[in-house]
Amino acid sequence: MKVTIKNFPFLIADILSFYVALFLTLLIRFGSSFTREIFIFHLKPFTWSLVFLIGGFFIMGLYDLRNLSKLFKYFRLLAISVLLYFVIATAYFYFAPAEGITPKTILVILTLTFGIIDFSIREILRRYLVKSQPLVNVLLIGKGEDVAELAKYLEENPQLGYKIGRWIKDYDIREIDEALSQNDNKVIVIPHQLRGDKFFADKIYEKLVHGVDIISFSEFYENVMGKVSMDELRENWFVEKIKPKDGLYSLFKRILDIALAFFVLLVTVILWPLIAMVIKLSSKGQAFFLKERVGLHEKKFILYKFRTMHSGKSEQTQLSENFSEERGDTDRVFLLGKWMRKMRVDEWPQVINVLKGELSFVGPRADFFDYYGLLKQKISYYQIRTIIAPGLSGWAQIHNKTGNSVENARERLAYDIYYIKNRSFVMDLAITLKTLKTIFTLSGA
Repeated sequence: MKVTIKNFPFLIADILSFYVALFLTLLIRFGSSFTREIFIFHLKPFTWSLVFLIGGFFIMGLYDLRNLSKLFKYFRLLAISVLLYFVIATAYFYFAPAEGITPKTILVILTLTFGIIDFSIREILRRYLVKSQPLVNVLLIGKGEDVAELAKYLEENPQLGYKIGRWIKDYDIREIDEALSQNDNKVIVIPHQLRGDKFFADKIYEKLVHGVDIISFSEFYENVMGKVSMDELRENWFVEKIKPKDGLYSLFKRILDIALAFFVLLVTVILWPLIAMVIKLSSKGQAFFLKERVGLHEKKFILYKFRTMHSGKSEQTQLSENFSEERGDTDRVFLLGKWMRKMRVDEWPQVINVLKGELSFVGPRADFFDYYGLLKQKISYYQIRTIIAPGLSGWAQIHNKTGNSVENARERLAYDIYYIKNRSFVMDLAITLKTLKTIFTLSGA
C-alpha cells in the first residue's frame, strides 16, 4: 500500500473509529460499572486485533482511491472487511485468550459499532475527496488510445486529484506554445515524440524553473493506471527501464516460494483424493488437468491443476483471437469447477510446479503453448513477459486480466510489464494479499 496524503486520512479514520467504538462498546457492556481501568485492561489485546482489521482493509482495497467512486462496490468491500475482522478476531481471542477477557458479546457490539462509525467518517472523507477537493490542473499533450483512456479515467475518478485543464491532441507547436504560456497548469504531461524537440525543451525548462511538474506520459500513465502504456513502448524503453534484480531478491523469493509451497502442500494434500473423487463423479475424464505451458525463457513445462471443465472435442478447436469464447470455456465449466475456481482450489496442485522451480507464487500467468505462439505473432513485445518465471497469481490477475482473447492479452501484457519493471518484496506481498481478497470475496474466474 502506498500511503499518500490522499489515503492517509482513511487510515487515521479507521484507527480512531476503532478506539471510539471500543470505548462505546465497553461503556454499553459494563454500564455503570465501567471504569478507566476496564478500558485500559482491554486496550492491549484489542489493539492486536486492530492489526488484523487494518490488514483486512488493505487486502480488500479500502485504501485504494480508485475504489471510492463506486459507492455500492465500496460499501460491499467495507461490509465484507468488517465481517472478516469479526471472524478473525473471534479466532484470535479463542486461540490466544487474554486473561480475564471473554469478548463474545464485546466483539459483536464492537463490530457493529465500529462499522457504523467508520462508514460514517469514511463517507464524509469519500465525498470530500470525490466532490470537494481542489483538483490539480493538468496540461495533457498526446494522442492515441492510451491517452484517451487516461483522460476518461481521470474524469471518472476525481478523487485521484487531477483535472485535465487542456488536452492537445495534435502536435501543433503554436497551440502548444500558447498552452505553455498560461500559468494555470500545475502538471504538464508530455509524450516521447516531443522530448527531442529543442524549442519544446526550452519552453519546458522554463516551466520547470517556475515550479511546474513536468512528467512523461508513460510515467504519469503508470502512476495513475497501474500498468504501462503500450503506445509508448519502444525497444529503447525496455533497455532503459527493465533492469535485472539483485541476487538477494531472487534468492529470497525462491526460498519463500519453496517454504510456502511445502506449507500449502502439507495443509491441503489430505483433501486431494476427495477432490479428485468428486471431480470424477461430476464429470467424465481424469481428475487432473495436465497441459503444456510456456515458462521462463519460453521453456515448456507441464502445469498441474484439478480439472474444472468437461473434456471434449472443443479443446481441439482452432485458435482464434477470442480464445476462451472459441473453445467454449464458459459452457464447459461444471458446477463444482465454478466453485473450485472461485476458491482457487483447482490451483492447489500447482505447488508441485513451484517446488520444481517451474512456477513462482507471483509472476505473469503461464500461457498454453499454442496460444502463446498466436499471441507472440499478434502482440508486439509479448515474449518479454517470459524473462521472469510465471506465477500462480500476479499483478494482471488481481486486476482481472486473464488474457482469454488477443485484446485482453494485450491489456494483460501492460500489467505484466509494469510488474516486471517494478517488482519487489513489497509488491509481491501486496499481490499475495490482493489474491486473498479474491478468495474471500469469491470473485475468482
